[in-house]
Amino acid sequence: MNLISISKSKVKILLFFVMLIVVPFNAQNKKFTLVIDAGHGGHDPGAKRGNSLEKDINLKTSLYFGQLVEDNFDDVNVVYTRKTDKYLTLQERADIVNNNHADLFVCIHTNAAKAASAYGTETYTLGLAKSKGNLDVAMRENSVILLEDDYKSKYKGFDPSSTESYIMFEFMQDKYIDKSIDLASSIQNQFTKYANRSDRGVRQAGFWVLLKSACPSVLIELGFVSNPAEEKYLTSESGQKEMATSIYNAFVNFKRNHDKKSGKLTNPQNYVEIQKQEKPLVEFETQTETETESTEVSERPEEDVKTVLSQDVKPIFKLQLFASKSKLKANAPEFKGLKELEYYIENDLYKYTIGFETDYEKIVQLKKDNVGKFPEAFIVAFLGNKKLSAKEALKIK
Repeated sequence: MNLISISKSKVKILLFFVMLIVVPFNAQNKKFTLVIDAGHGGHDPGAKRGNSLEKDINLKTSLYFGQLVEDNFDDVNVVYTRKTDKYLTLQERADIVNNNHADLFVCIHTNAAKAASAYGTETYTLGLAKSKGNLDVAMRENSVILLEDDYKSKYKGFDPSSTESYIMFEFMQDKYIDKSIDLASSIQNQFTKYANRSDRGVRQAGFWVLLKSACPSVLIELGFVSNPAEEKYLTSESGQKEMATSIYNAFVNFKRNHDKKSGKLTNPQNYVEIQKQEKPLVEFETQTETETESTEVSERPEEDVKTVLSQDVKPIFKLQLFASKSKLKANAPEFKGLKELEYYIENDLYKYTIGFETDYEKIVQLKKDNVGKFPEAFIVAFLGNKKLSAKEALKIK
């Protein structure tokens, strides 16, 4: 063996040990990349009600969320698919994720339904839709593909309006699913705890933009713009900031877990704390029959409710129609045709009910009578000022 061959061997060994040191060091110091996608945009407005457009709600909430991350994380590179009102295809959004080698992808959307009573937040991960409702959401969000020329060849025959196209998601393997579900669960938890929103849960459905993104990813539905109360909340600056902060708090949790598993020192970023409210847990109020179109829902004295309840040891059953962040006008369209409408306030949400029965079967019939207009209505019960589930109330004789 000559001196040259010995030198080459030493150089190779030296380079090997350098790589052992440098590669992990670079990996630990690589900036975490978060891609935030404000759904729809440009000539694609998304869901709408009157002048309220989904694309605007999505964009403002996305920018608030991204700003929170930028202000608090020096080691996070925030990439936006759009920061203005412009149109992007689903594939272009996924390309931004992959070209930036994203560590996390968060899509922000706003929901809509035919029934104005539908409300609440839900967060999706990639998977086979196991219910018609989940499939409907995926079809609506994927339908922007139809705005493109020659979409069938671009998307390899995928037809967003055909249920047969979604069979592919049954056989799909997503190696990021566990992290995606963890994040989705954290987001829903924050929506409930921080923003006092109604939790419709973590769901799975076939979203093209998630399928083509090579990292943990979620698609958030902030609420229903088709619900007047949620529309008012989601189009307000305070509502958008509350939702963005909820998503940010969930991101803090995700980032801490990511750093821990990567062997990286975690930065002491804190959650944004929930503002404590001094309001009582439950307050009773009602709408009177003499109200005009310009009047708001007036208060039903709490002592009157107590008096009525004290006359019967049995619980009072009511049918809860929906909840809202703010008090609705008495002439709100979803109240049309309703009599003896009441609401109670719980955790700063206005929860609207009809019915006032000690006979459970009567309230069950009332639910059946209103299932067309309020398909998600459910039965609640009260014993004095104490709220009970219908199951608990039925045990009381």
